[in-house]
Amino acid sequence: MCPSDTFLISAANNGFGPGAEVFASDIQYPCSIAIKEKELAEDVKIQVQRDDNSFWNDYEEGELLIGKKIKCRLAYGGGTRNITIEVFHT
Repeated sequence: MCPSDTFLISAANNGFGPGAEVFASDIQYPCSIAIKEKELAEDVKIQVQRDDNSFWNDYEEGELLIGKKIKCRLAYGGGTRNITIEVFHT
């Protein structure tokens, strides 16, 4: 996985912020999500939603995701703020 896109995602202190679509494709492809601000990564929790599934699943940074559409939402232990993520894909 080499190409990537960056997104600024709103993270909430009391639970997860709103979800944002971070990957979309006509066919299923693998992708992976990483926190750009490494000094924040330990305090950030990530959840993802694949395709049109209504369930949010916990996500570990760097884990491989395969789907047509991926949404992401963040929670941050240090308060409400915007956090930059990088989405790697093929």
